[in-house]
Amino acid sequence: MPASKKTQEFVAEELPYMLLRYLYKDARAPLKTLGREFKISYHTISEVLKEYEEKYNIAYTLRLNERALGFASGRIITIKFAKMPDIGLLKERFKKDIFVQDAYLGSGDFDLLLYVVGLTEIDFDGWQVKLRMDLSDYGPILKVSTQTEYTCGFFSLRNELIKDSEVLSDNEKKVLLLLNENSRMKLKDLIEASKLNQMRVIYLIKKLKERGIIEGYTALVQNPDKRLLVAYTITVVFVKEHRKILLRFLETIIGEDLHEVTNDYSLMSNANGSYDGVFLCAFADGEVEAKKGAGILNTLWAAENPKVEKSILTSLLVGKWPFHLEGYENQLKDITEIKRELHLSEHV
Repeated sequence: MPASKKTQEFVAEELPYMLLRYLYKDARAPLKTLGREFKISYHTISEVLKEYEEKYNIAYTLRLNERALGFASGRIITIKFAKMPDIGLLKERFKKDIFVQDAYLGSGDFDLLLYVVGLTEIDFDGWQVKLRMDLSDYGPILKVSTQTEYTCGFFSLRNELIKDSEVLSDNEKKVLLLLNENSRMKLKDLIEASKLNQMRVIYLIKKLKERGIIEGYTALVQNPDKRLLVAYTITVVFVKEHRKILLRFLETIIGEDLHEVTNDYSLMSNANGSYDGVFLCAFADGEVEAKKGAGILNTLWAAENPKVEKSILTSLLVGKWPFHLEGYENQLKDITEIKRELHLSEHV
């Protein structure tokens, strides 16, 4: 019996985006679970998901805790060149560097945005000196901040770094490396690829989650339908009304169209150093960017004398694009918490 018109409209107009939101939270959800969740047949779920996996190049990966892996907090680095190096040279340089997790080529106030993990303070000093020397012919100017807290999204970690972790056993690494490359990998395939028995694989996954190493199984969009990809950094001078400013900012950006493949703001991270915040965004076009990008940052944070730098991201050199679709549940929780704090402070 053919599906009703209402069901057909749901499958065509709502289901794809609801699926992406669900898989961002739990990429290991079985198709049958997804079918029960959306009251749609297993086969329909499978067909829609396959179409979107191919169309938007969905990467199933892990959200990992760097500290639990034995690494210090990552560093976000922007580089501006006096003369642009060959792109192939940069790609090869960062591909060989296990500490560079994500590298994005840009055009604007900075030419590169890097996410670097796995270096102590002393090691990082030597690393950045060597990087500057390697690229000295191109006049690189580096700005560095330590990533302190994600308020939305995350930077991915490469398997090359995971192999360097000293807190993982060999078997834990086997399982983690496989899941980081495909967090939807079926259990039978995990068993076959790791050459471990079923009980061992299940136990290792359980322990990796309990230790806080695996924070989530997730899905990142590598080919978003929003084609204007932009990175911003912001530096502010804190004022006493900082929490109110943050509240207005969160309330302004969380409005999202249900029928989008990625959030406008897919990554928001607090930082400490050359800048106080980093944002990676995917906008439909320049008009949307003008309304929701640097202009909003400058306007909403005006009381804190913001300095906003912007770069249009043009190429992925290493790692994964961080773009995704979620319902901003964490931001709504933050809004509720900030309102509660402000209410309490008014009555002290």
